[in-house]
Amino acid sequence: MRYLGYMLVFALVACKGKAPDPQRDDVPTKGDILIVADEDAQRIIEAQLLVFQSIYADATVRVRYLPESDLRVAMRNDSVRVVFTSTLPGADEVAFFRSRNLFPDDVPVLTDAIAVVKGPGASADSISLEQVKQALTGKSGTRVLVEDARSGVLRSVVDTLLAGDAGALKNVAAVESVDSLLARLARTPDAIGLIAFAHISDLDDPACRALRQRMTLCRVSSKGAAIPPSQSTLADGQYPLRRKLYAVLKEGKTGLGTGFVSFVAGHKGQRIILKSGLAPQTVPGRDVELVTN
Repeated sequence: MRYLGYMLVFALVACKGKAPDPQRDDVPTKGDILIVADEDAQRIIEAQLLVFQSIYADATVRVRYLPESDLRVAMRNDSVRVVFTSTLPGADEVAFFRSRNLFPDDVPVLTDAIAVVKGPGASADSISLEQVKQALTGKSGTRVLVEDARSGVLRSVVDTLLAGDAGALKNVAAVESVDSLLARLARTPDAIGLIAFAHISDLDDPACRALRQRMTLCRVSSKGAAIPPSQSTLADGQYPLRRKLYAVLKEGKTGLGTGFVSFVAGHKGQRIILKSGLAPQTVPGRDVELVTN
């Protein structure tokens, strides 16, 4: 009888099997995953996570925020499921993914911009793309400040204005943070700064409003009138220094990474982006009920 008891206990344990591993047995609304994101997108990604994880209590999404140059390296990490980036995988990354039988999806989620800023109370609040180009190449006396030389901001303007030739940069200085950049601009009236518009887009956020009070946000012209960066000028394409943010989905199954990207690109996530002052990829519809007496 004792032997039969042992066999019964063993059979019950065997039936239960191993507990699910949240990092391997994840589904779109449950599990534990690692994603990486451009540090310029931190404000919007944190807003998305706050809502997503409040709805799906069993979902744990861990995020590392990195400058764009480091994202290129992290993109190859097998443990990273999703990459939020303003630059799509290049030929080297695509070849690397193919070698692992991965075929990532590139999902556009929003439009951001590069904002050109000056110190507070600047006499001129407009600038042309040609003037920015001359400043970057040292053909004018205007100093250019960027938050981080490894960021996507500098890469974006190099691609847009210098045909990708980073060697043409002659008059650019990198600082530690947006706060340091604004402090330098306050001391250097003839300098300009280049920052991600996402840092200052949400006018409902006291931190964004505080940053705006410390700068002059420039209108930028290409061939016609100078246009300020705003949600509407990003959405309609009028502002010339725009850039997309993509979610590069690497997981080879329908897991938590797919669930989070679907949320960001879906109705609720796009409403969060709309509230942030950036331009969502798809404008959420509004239901209006008309009541007549």
